[in-house]
Amino acid sequence: MRGLSSLFLLALLASVSTPLRYDPSEVDYNLNTNQDAVDPLDYTASWDGHTYQPSPENWRFPFYSFFLDRFVNGDPTNDNANGTAWEHDPMGTQLRHGGDMRGLQDSLDYLHGLGIRGIYLAGSLLLNLPWSADSYSPLDHTLLDRHFGDIDSWREAIQAIHDRGMYVILDNTMST
Repeated sequence: MRGLSSLFLLALLASVSTPLRYDPSEVDYNLNTNQDAVDPLDYTASWDGHTYQPSPENWRFPFYSFFLDRFVNGDPTNDNANGTAWEHDPMGTQLRHGGDMRGLQDSLDYLHGLGIRGIYLAGSLLLNLPWSADSYSPLDHTLLDRHFGDIDSWREAIQAIHDRGMYVILDNTMST
């Protein structure tokens, strides 16, 4: 009986849930560019002038894995992206530290010099809970987290990674 109740509840919730609509105010962070999308399958995005970077035949090379927030702060203007008093404390252990894609891009020569050929970004790049610096609590799978940079800074960093013959893997573990 309990299994049937759970199945019924799941079906009911699925029938009334809807995806978030395109929001023009989030244009610099929105991965979905289809303004008329009413279903996640309708989401679209494009990267004009970008050439697909094929995966390597063999992934056996040195990787560097880190939480982006705990890495290098390349753009201090996005540290307090939500405008809260409890968001950024460089001396604290529980709040955000300010690492972002600009900081990663600024550190690529160093990482490449170490022999690193793959970068594994732990945590989600997507909009996370406001004080969830570990990035394992995405709230919206269409918006980049403002703390890490906008779409252009992500694209610049990814292109710079590829230009060095390096690869990047994005984590999207969820624990909300």
